[in-house]
Amino acid sequence: MDNIVNDAIQIHQESIRRESGLQQALKQSGMVDPALIERAIPALGDALIRVGTRLKDHSFHKLTAEEATVPTFLIML
Repeated sequence: MDNIVNDAIQIHQESIRRESGLQQALKQSGMVDPALIERAIPALGDALIRVGTRLKDHSFHKLTAEEATVPTFLIML
C-alpha cells in the first residue's frame, strides 16, 4: 500500500517538475503573457496620447475658405 502511495506521489511530483521546467523555459524565452500592469501601462499611455491629440485638434480655430484666401495685410487694415 505504501508503494502505491509513494508511486503516486512521485508521478505527481514528476509532472509538477515537468510543468515547472516548461514554465521556466517559456518565461526565459519571453513567450509568457506579461502581467496585467505591464500591459495596462502602455495601453493607458496610448489612450492619453489619443486624447491629447484630439484635444489639440479641437482647440485650434480652423479657417474657412473665405478667411484663408484673404491676404494678411488686408486683415490688418
